[in-house]
Amino acid sequence: MPRLTLAEQVAADVRDKTLAQLVRQSSSWDRKVVAQAVLIWMRDHDTVSANDLRSQLPNVAAGVLPGVLRGMSHNYLIGTGAYVPSTSKATKGHRIAIYRRRTAADQTEAAA
Repeated sequence: MPRLTLAEQVAADVRDKTLAQLVRQSSSWDRKVVAQAVLIWMRDHDTVSANDLRSQLPNVAAGVLPGVLRGMSHNYLIGTGAYVPSTSKATKGHRIAIYRRRTAADQTEAAA
């Protein structure tokens, strides 16, 4: 994955903090329904993005879907390094990450 510039790193940090705040402010029901949707999706698919799940979910608080995906990337999911344009009109086509399930090899690599 290409190295981020300082400005991109700062923007990513702001994004992560904003998503974390939105997730903290959301209801536990919103977080749980999104996490459950991710787990169900991953039973039948190799990858997941917010685009895949948005139409499958009931209305959840803003920022919960990407926040939960990002949160799950600390243990269950891992970013593939690929991005797609968002299909949400609210995001105006900004790129969104694609994730895959972590494997034992990922865990071993991270420990090395």
